[in-house]
Amino acid sequence: MKKNFKIALFANHAPGLHIAQYFANCVTTDTISALYLSGEQKENDQKIVHALNIPQDRTFTGRDILTDPEHVQWFRSQDFDAIVTVYWPWLLDKEVFSASPITVNFHPALLPINRGWFPHVHSLIDGSKTGVTLHKIEDGADTGAIWAQKEVPIQALDTAKDIYDKLQFEIVKLFKEKWPDIKQGRITPMLQDESQAVYHSKKEVEGLDLVELDKVYLAKDLINKLKARTFGSKGFAYYEENGEKIYMKISLSKTSKFQE
Repeated sequence: MKKNFKIALFANHAPGLHIAQYFANCVTTDTISALYLSGEQKENDQKIVHALNIPQDRTFTGRDILTDPEHVQWFRSQDFDAIVTVYWPWLLDKEVFSASPITVNFHPALLPINRGWFPHVHSLIDGSKTGVTLHKIEDGADTGAIWAQKEVPIQALDTAKDIYDKLQFEIVKLFKEKWPDIKQGRITPMLQDESQAVYHSKKEVEGLDLVELDKVYLAKDLINKLKARTFGSKGFAYYEENGEKIYMKISLSKTSKFQE
């Protein structure tokens, strides 16, 4: 293996910070030669920058830079050995992702099911399996061949926040386990089965929030809807009464005692 393994890291949210810290602390030949931040969580972005301590002129924020022809030309001239995208919110253009022989994207679902947005929400509602996948970047959302994946089953008390946190933890763990094999060519990525593919758009989740008071629900389906739309202290499910939206969240326990 070459002495200096150059990586372009696209880091976002808590998993992006954990991966940045992993690369910063590993005694390996890996070097983050360019860092891309979404700008969605400024405090988290600052922690990522601090962890990696790379030059300011190699740190970029936002989506627009990746559509600038001069920057794309610069990006392609860097001869990156790998492109790693961690919870990156936008698709990369082929001119960008084709600039490296190795690409790895993080997706918190068992691809090819639940491509796209909020896979944990849809699993809580429709019962589809939950898990995490590392895959190559190709045209389209979450379509690339699979490097590795792991099922992470939903437990009885899990709301959307619970399974979301578990998936973040497990996908970081999976990357740390598999990255040495990926970069050294010891894994052959497996093509996705397109006949099993399911894609969810970002706006789709909004249609899950309304609980219709005059509609008949199975108790299980209503509970799963509330679990899917409860995210920590936030409740996104609602019903309408007297022209107002009344929001709800659910608390679950295996005893009759709940934390206040």
